[in-house]
Amino acid sequence: MKFSIITPTYRRRDLLERAIKSVLSQTYTDWEMIIVNDSPDDPKYQNLASSITDPRIRYYVNDINSGVNYSRNRALDNLSRDSAWVVFLDDDDYFVPDALAEFNKLITAFPDKKWFMTNRAYADGILETRFRRPETQYSFIWEYLILKRGKGEMTQCISTKLINGIRFSKRVKQGEEWLFYYQIELHEKMYYHNHNSTLTDGYDEVSGLNFRKRSRSEQFKTLLTLIREGNQLHLLHHPTFLIYLFMRLVRLCIKTQ
Repeated sequence: MKFSIITPTYRRRDLLERAIKSVLSQTYTDWEMIIVNDSPDDPKYQNLASSITDPRIRYYVNDINSGVNYSRNRALDNLSRDSAWVVFLDDDDYFVPDALAEFNKLITAFPDKKWFMTNRAYADGILETRFRRPETQYSFIWEYLILKRGKGEMTQCISTKLINGIRFSKRVKQGEEWLFYYQIELHEKMYYHNHNSTLTDGYDEVSGLNFRKRSRSEQFKTLLTLIREGNQLHLLHHPTFLIYLFMRLVRLCIKTQ
C-alpha cells in the first residue's frame, strides 16, 4: 500500500532538506514523495534535482510562481498509478519516523474509513492540533470550523479514491484549503487519531501557506472569487457551506471596519 507525500516548496531549500530527510527516515518504506518547487528563480534550488538519488522522490519545478494550490494540484495530477493514500507535508514541517507506519496501522484497523488526521506539534512537544475527543470522526466544516471542537493544523491522510478529481481552487494562489477538504467531506468525515505525526518550528511569513497571516481584505476577495467559480456553485446548495460562508463574511466585515 503506497503513500504519496505531497510537498510544495517556496524559497525554503534548507527546510525542505529536513522534510526530505524525515521522509527517507520513515520506518514504513512503501511511499513516494512528490516535490513541487514554486520558486523557479531561486538559485538555492539549482542543484536540488541532482542531489536527489532515491527513485521514490520526484521533483517538479513550476515555470512561473503559481501558488501553493497550483503546486498541490500538480502533485495530485502526477500520482503513481498504484498510489493508495495521499499525505500532505509542507516544506517547513517534518515527519516523526513512524508517521506513515501509524497511518498504516489506522488503515488496517479501520478499513471502511478513507480520511484520517493526526497531530501536528511544535518541535518542543507542544501540540498545535487539539481536539476534544480522540479516536472519533469529525465533520470538517460543522465541528472543526464552525463549532470549534478542534483547532490547529493537522496531518492529513486521505485515500486517493476519495480525492479522485477533487482539486484545490485554481483561481486562488494560496489559502482556502478548507474548500478542498469540504468537497471531500461531502463523501466522508475525517477520523481523528491522537498521534504526533508532524513536527514544525512554526509558520514563516514568506511561505504564504497560513490562512491567518493574510490580510482581511485579501481573504474577503478570495471568498468572492470562490463564489464566482462556476465549478463550485453547486456547493451553495449545501446548508453547512452556506452557514460557514456567512460566518466568515460577517467576521471579515467586522474586522475590516
